[in-house]
Amino acid sequence: MSKKNPYKEDKPGICTVCGKIAFFDEFGNGTCPHCGWEMCKDEEKMGQEQGISYPMLVPVWRAREQYRQGKPFKATFEDFVNGLYFYSEMSFLHKGIHYYVMSSNGKICVGHGDVYQLYDTREEFTEKANIDGRLLKDIWDEVENPSYMFD
Repeated sequence: MSKKNPYKEDKPGICTVCGKIAFFDEFGNGTCPHCGWEMCKDEEKMGQEQGISYPMLVPVWRAREQYRQGKPFKATFEDFVNGLYFYSEMSFLHKGIHYYVMSSNGKICVGHGDVYQLYDTREEFTEKANIDGRLLKDIWDEVENPSYMFD
């Protein structure tokens, strides 16, 4: 008697990050049971064109590097900014506080609750966005769960 695949995906393939067998759904999406990478059909193309992947945000080439180094998958600040310009709404945690970042008509708003900062350009956001006076790009290693906003 054969065992049913414990993952909801049913088509075997190769994980684009660790190279081991993974399972894909009918749309080419899946989660690797070995490394945890969440795959999407066009992730290589998306990485080249947008500088990110879906849903992990980390581009595949960086994910491979992080995997080889035994590090968890985590988007860099640059990946996060690329994601912002793709999704328009992002979020992250810093010291237990949930921050939102939104882009509209070229302007970027970052904040939490009633506290926010507004930037006129991508460059201004990249160079000046801060938390309590500390530049976001400089404290990025303290940031948790950088991702597109889904709540």
